[in-house]
Amino acid sequence: MIAFLKTQSPAGGRGWAKQQVTGQVADNVTPPSADLLLARLDRVRKAGAGWSACCPAHEDRSASLSVSTGSDGRLLVHCFAGCSIGDVLGAIGLTVADLFPRRLADATPEERRALHALALKSRLQSCANVLDHEASVVLIAAGDLMRGRALPDHDHARLALAADRIRAARVAIGGRQ
Repeated sequence: MIAFLKTQSPAGGRGWAKQQVTGQVADNVTPPSADLLLARLDRVRKAGAGWSACCPAHEDRSASLSVSTGSDGRLLVHCFAGCSIGDVLGAIGLTVADLFPRRLADATPEERRALHALALKSRLQSCANVLDHEASVVLIAAGDLMRGRALPDHDHARLALAADRIRAARVAIGGRQ
């Protein structure tokens, strides 16, 4: 797998370098579906939640191509100079289908198990994030009640929403309703 890791040159410059990764996947490794695209682009740099690079469809000096991963796993690609997605992908030998995650039906049994494990890990992490946030909401309300402050209607409604989200997270983890 190719990963893009943060580097610093001896001259003090910073950037992202391609590096072959074996064994365990590190936290700074790009999503597997992004590797195929990012490995074919020039001047790839981390930009927010995604990457920027030179667009391969036109003479690009300012890294006008934006690449990010959507919440559903697909790659989102946009050239701010106006190049079409077909031109961008055609210039590097890819198709639009390469922007979407592989279907489980096309994977080997080992790949399916690994993908299911990744999906479970992602679902559990999402549930943990929801539980953490909603626990904070409950803690704030409990603090107000402890100090003798009455909860206004909108805070009571927010507590009800927190309870619903906590129940939904429990169900998503595999608990009963």
